Amino acid sequence: MKKTTTIFKKNIFQIMGISLLTICSAKAQESTPILPGTVFAGSADFYYKYDFAEVDNSYTSFTHSHDSFEIGMASIEASHKLGKASVFVDLGFGSRASEFTYNDAANTFMIKQLYVTYDFSPSFKVTAGSFATHIGYELVDAVDNKNYSMSYAFTNGPFFNTGVKAQYTSGKYSFMAGITNPTDFKTAGEAGSKEKTFIGQIGYVAETGSAYLNFTSGSNNPASDKNKTQFDFVGTKKLNSKLTLGFNGTYAMVKDDNDSALDANWFSLIGYANYALKGKWSMAYRLEYFDDKDGAIFGAKPSIIGNTLSFNYKEGNFTFIPEIRFDSSSEDIFSKKNGSATVSSAYVLFATTYSF
Repeated sequence: MKKTTTIFKKNIFQIMGISLLTICSAKAQESTPILPGTVFAGSADFYYKYDFAEVDNSYTSFTHSHDSFEIGMASIEASHKLGKASVFVDLGFGSRASEFTYNDAANTFMIKQLYVTYDFSPSFKVTAGSFATHIGYELVDAVDNKNYSMSYAFTNGPFFNTGVKAQYTSGKYSFMAGITNPTDFKTAGEAGSKEKTFIGQIGYVAETGSAYLNFTSGSNNPASDKNKTQFDFVGTKKLNSKLTLGFNGTYAMVKDDNDSALDANWFSLIGYANYALKGKWSMAYRLEYFDDKDGAIFGAKPSIIGNTLSFNYKEGNFTFIPEIRFDSSSEDIFSKKNGSATVSSAYVLFATTYSF
């Protein structure tokens, strides 16, 4: 399971100082306007979570709290395209950004993504830098998901890659292949391994749906003596103006270089249903079956069923998300109020997101 971090703390005075310096710098350089064509965007999220066991029972990303108001992440994005070349920069502020880039030292801000792209033709392009993973259905920014909490597959799959990838598009089909540093590392120097990761994708996009077959194989950090190969499928289908279905199936094979007896596999099957209700409300349901009976992630070797029901109230760029989640396991991996182990967990949360 990916490491989480609780050491990320904002320094408001430092941020204010940086802001003042930025304003002063802008004043001093009024004669040099921002490069035409630069596009800025961003988002922010905030949540409150209450676990009925009165302890944090979450094994998935970004909701490690109980009875607490939490800042998720503020994202600031900038992009520019000139001719055949373009650049994209994505900075994250907050615990969600720190957890996403968990192998980086925790700073005031985290570089989530930073890459340049060159379009050799309308059909073929090459991207170099650090970019979010192509594996899975869910995305790191809360504004891009209907459920606020994350799946077990997202939590245990790759987060990002740093390297080079090429993509060819022909009509409704696309093909991507690349080579990167060990998964979730921006530099191989900190990975403890110079082994490269290979990534690939075959995609199909139609008017009412899409399908992607994804692949990754390389060092299974942070243990440089283990390697992971993962196959992943993502499909979506819009059935009508109100109902959209999604599916994510992923299978990971973890190999130990020194002892084959320690080899272990895990897989996850996830269904998504998004339904538009009356007015500004919509409903999102996620059902996940996560199997770790080989003990690749948990020592207890559980199989877990996760049920998440979220409502979305959208007013312009603002979204309010009340959510309830119930997870059950074949093993005692969760905790009760008295501290004893149990097979189930339940919590409610209330989240807000805003994009700009």
